[in-house]
Amino acid sequence: MTAYELLTKNLEDIHVMLKDHGCLLNCLKEGGDTPVLRQCVSVCPHKQKLKETLLEAIQVLEESRKAFRSKQLEALRKKLIEVLAEIA
Repeated sequence: MTAYELLTKNLEDIHVMLKDHGCLLNCLKEGGDTPVLRQCVSVCPHKQKLKETLLEAIQVLEESRKAFRSKQLEALRKKLIEVLAEIA
């Protein structure tokens, strides 16, 4: 990645954060009982990537469940499902 591309990406990230902050301020100004952060904050790219990776790992473990009857793999699959549910 070139310096220009990195700077462009950083500026885009800053723009998204400013938009989120503006939305948050508007929600707080209006009041209400809705969970403000869940309503206003854009999807974090790291969290989205984590969800995608967890879903992929769970799918692979699910597909291999019949081929390998391992209690450890089953426990790992269940643990990944729990983590995915927590961050969703």
